[in-house]
Parts: sequence; structure tokens; C-alpha cells
Amino acid sequence: MSSGSDALSKKIKALNSTRKIVHVTELSTLGKLSALRTRAENAVAYYETILKSLRQVRETLGIAASMTNHKEKKIRVLVITSDRGLCGAYNTDVFMQIDALLAELPKDAEIEFVVIGKQGKNYLEKLGQKITTQLNVSLESIDLERTTEITSAFIKEIETQNVDSLYVIFTKYLNAVQSVAMAQQIYPELPDLAYDEHEAATDYVLDYDEPDEEIEPLLLENYLCGLLYSMFLYSVASEYCMRRIAMKEAKDNIQDQLEEAIWNKKKVDLQKQTSELLDIISGALTIRKEE
Repeated sequence: MSSGSDALSKKIKALNSTRKIVHVTELSTLGKLSALRTRAENAVAYYETILKSLRQVRETLGIAASMTNHKEKKIRVLVITSDRGLCGAYNTDVFMQIDALLAELPKDAEIEFVVIGKQGKNYLEKLGQKITTQLNVSLESIDLERTTEITSAFIKEIETQNVDSLYVIFTKYLNAVQSVAMAQQIYPELPDLAYDEHEAATDYVLDYDEPDEEIEPLLLENYLCGLLYSMFLYSVASEYCMRRIAMKEAKDNIQDQLEEAIWNKKKVDLQKQTSELLDIISGALTIRKEE
């Protein structure tokens, strides 16, 4: 009986320690979400400003923003996943987007992947897909400088005609309890802009002295850089969001186990006390009979 109580005491102590660790992890991830979302929204505001000027320059040059008849032959797909687990359906949802995109793309297209995160690399290798680049960098540590390097590499591939279509599969952070994985084409398609009714669509947002032919590739690179940076930040925030949810579920599960262990220990201790009391009463009755 005593050994059972001791085992339950050790279990309760271990569960309490684990619950504290999980709780700290949950609070830590929650505390980072607000700052990440603010940075992501700032990046969105930046690339949307660049995008307005880029669309206007392309209209001036007679370049269609939406290339309906564009032939997708050389396709590059950037996949953003995590290196670690314990983040719920974060990686699984990205894998589903990979499957859906592969089903939609032309069967004769040359599809190559650039991957961030070990989870995405392992999944694509299982599918037998070609990975041209594995970016060995933690998603959490990607800053604007690193994003600029990644963007420049894509621009070089576009200029040398090694890539004619660029997709990104990432996870969009919505709020502290919700994220959504998506596949988005970021080149050559440009998203539509919802102009304010009081805003003149023909006004340039940025002023520059260079000819339109020279400024267009610069605007494109800056637009892609801002867009990718926002996607990286949203992906990090989404990973934290999913991990926070997973930690909360783990904490709730630990709490249930803890309450059950405490109840079982009380029951074992009560049984022990009852047994000891019965032994005392039995001994007292035996003594009386002998007298």
C-alpha cells in the first residue's frame, strides 16, 4: 500500500513540474505573437505601397499584371515549414497544400522546390520531388537582410529564365487561435488592389527619376522582398500560434492526469489509514478477549 502511495506522490511531483514547463512555453509563445503580427502587418503595408507603383509602371509599359495565357513550364515553389514538432497541424496543413498544388500544376511542368524547415524537406523527399535548395536557417531567425538574399536569388533565376512561375506555400496567421495554410503564386501574377473610392488610381505612390524600364525590375524585387518577409513573419507567428494551442491542450491533459493522480493518492492514503485503524481495533478486541 505504501509503495503505491509513494509512486503516486512521485507521479504528482513529475506532473506538476511538466505542467509548469508547458505553461511557461505557452506564455512564451503567446507573448511573441503580438510583436510578430505587428512586424508582418508593417511588411504588408510596405509591399502594398510598392505594388501600387509596380502596377502603374507596368501599365505604362504595357505589361499585363495578370498573365492569363502565361505558360507555366519552369515552376519554383518555396515551402515554409518548421524544424520542430509540437505545433499541432501546422506542418500537416502545409503538406496538404503541397499535394493540392501538385495536383493543379501542369503535368509536363518542371517543378522544383526551395524548402525552409526539416519537416517540409522530409515530406517532399517521401513524395520524390526535386529539392533544389534547402535553406538551412531557422525560420525564427530570418530577418530582412536574409529575406533580401533569398529574393535576389529568385530574381536572378527569373532574369536568366530558369523560372517563369513562382509559388509560396506558407501559413497565414489570422489571430491567436487561428491560422490557415495556403499556396499563393507571387510571380508573374500580381494581386488585385482594392483602391479606396476617394483615392485616385492613377496617382503614383512613389517618386523616382529613373525611366520606367529601369525602375520596373527594382520595384519587382522590392515588392517580392516585402511580400516574402511578411510570409516568413506570418509563418513564424502561425507556428507559435499552433504551438501555443498544442501546449494548452497538453497542459489541460496534464491537469486531468494530475487531478486523477491526486484523487487516487487520497484514496490509497485513506485505504491505508482505514487498514491501520482496523488493525488497531482488531488488536484491541483481541487483547480484551484474552483478559
